Amino acid sequence: MRTYSEIREEVFRDDGKGYPAKTLVDMELRPGFDDAKKYRIGPMLAANEAQLAMLAEQGIVPKEEAKKIFSVMENVDYSRYETMEYTGEFEDLFFQIEDELIKKTNGLAGNIHIARSRNDLSLAMDHIVVRTGILEVMHEMLLLMETVGAFAAEHRNTLCVAYTHTQHAQPSVFGHYFLGFFDVLYRDMERLARAYDKANSSPLGAAAITTSGFSVDRQRVADLMGFSSVIENSFDAIGNIDFNIETASAIMLAAVDIGRVITDLVLWATEEMNMIRLSDGYISTSSIMPQKRNPIALEHLRSSLSMVKGLSSTIIDGYFKSPYGDISDHEDIEPILTQNMELFKKNIRILRSVIATMDVNKELLDKRAHESFSVVTEMADTIVRKTDLPFRTAHHIVSTLVKRAEKEGKNIKAIDKEFFSGIYEEVSGKPFDGDFNDIVLSMNPEHFVKIREVYGGVGPNAMNDMINSANKKLDSWDKWLSEKEELLKIADRNRKDVVKSFMG
Repeated sequence: MRTYSEIREEVFRDDGKGYPAKTLVDMELRPGFDDAKKYRIGPMLAANEAQLAMLAEQGIVPKEEAKKIFSVMENVDYSRYETMEYTGEFEDLFFQIEDELIKKTNGLAGNIHIARSRNDLSLAMDHIVVRTGILEVMHEMLLLMETVGAFAAEHRNTLCVAYTHTQHAQPSVFGHYFLGFFDVLYRDMERLARAYDKANSSPLGAAAITTSGFSVDRQRVADLMGFSSVIENSFDAIGNIDFNIETASAIMLAAVDIGRVITDLVLWATEEMNMIRLSDGYISTSSIMPQKRNPIALEHLRSSLSMVKGLSSTIIDGYFKSPYGDISDHEDIEPILTQNMELFKKNIRILRSVIATMDVNKELLDKRAHESFSVVTEMADTIVRKTDLPFRTAHHIVSTLVKRAEKEGKNIKAIDKEFFSGIYEEVSGKPFDGDFNDIVLSMNPEHFVKIREVYGGVGPNAMNDMINSANKKLDSWDKWLSEKEELLKIADRNRKDVVKSFMG
């Protein structure tokens, strides 16, 4: 074994003795630089514009000085930074851009950083990246909701058997399942909207931790950046990371919600179930078995959504027990959140395409509904309506009937009056003296569906009401997104107008 001194000298030789060490560059600084040049150049410029405008308005930076700085700042070719490689000359992209501005203004641009720290600037850029990402995710979700709602409307009358515990339960219509999925997505949108509200709050003006002795206007900077509010406590402004956790949590739950539906779709696409058929663009065949239609889009979704869930958990775990305050931990975690949002958007797009193009085996679903014992809930209800027997006795009659029929190899169509009456009298101790036509009607799956007009049910009117409700929900989210995006555009225009006013 080598001595500690030998190992120490080897590490110094390979890693260097000055900042930044090569291993630190590989682990954090280079990936952070690459992430910044991809997502944070625009937010950084906006933050510089807003900060300088506020400083000039407050009289902290002379207006003539601000004019000179703006003239340089607005003419820098920021696109050059998008292709630069990390060299170690500057700790991060912020210092590299600041250096260019300072040199081109003979030092004046250094005043942009009055009453500001990388702490509040870094968090502000993170807030902007996250709020932008959330809006992009919500756009994809809205398109998915529209497709799911349209698919449900298309199949509002497609008779099928609904399942519980993977077993035949009751007759239904195929669109009812997807209207339920629509509402799941609606709740996911609500959670994303709450996360957006937290992300759309400004930490700027907190500086390092205690604000500043300069009379800065935090609200003015927030307004110019399009933030809807200011994080009041300056310690909390640079110390909180719950907007990241809330975003990760909302995405994780949405991935879990969608993943449950993927599990159903994979099952429905099997040869045995044969309920749906994916379009050719989303299946593959075997290298030696030409009959195969492998639903690979769904399989990839099943795996990829698990990765989304896992990345979300990684984000939350990364912050678990990290100190409340300014920390470097978030620099390792933030890129995972942007990566996760990008991956989740791809998942949503694929699922939307699958649903928009898949075919439903209506004939088989109809056949199963007419041959299945799933209708017998209505048979028990009919016995209660037409006789003086309580429901539990009626349930026992029907349960006995089903077991006897299955033992004798009969399906629902083979139940005649003699068979029914025998079971009825055996269980109740009374002869059946009602109209058997009522029992026959109760075994009709179309009748089963038609009469279930309770709010949220599968009846035609209930289905129409839910479809109309879905359309209103779509409109409300479309309006919400449009309003949020318009507010950001207005803030951008206002900030640019302010900049122009200083430049003359």
